[in-house]
Amino acid sequence: MTASIQLGSHVFLRNCVAGEPGIVHAIDRKGYASVEWTDMPEIARWMKHHVDTLIVDESFSIRQLDLFEEIAA
Repeated sequence: MTASIQLGSHVFLRNCVAGEPGIVHAIDRKGYASVEWTDMPEIARWMKHHVDTLIVDESFSIRQLDLFEEIAA
């Protein structure tokens, strides 16, 4: 099952899975996401990409931080 792109998702371009993932800050009604590419500030720190051209970085999960166990404890 593929993860859907949401606000705050860490994403890569579908044809360029390299570097640091970008962060989705907005999604408009036409299906374009505003992505912050923090590892490329000199080229294009903020860009819009159609959501079909993006894939979610599934290597990061909030569960990896063990935040839920710390809050419950």
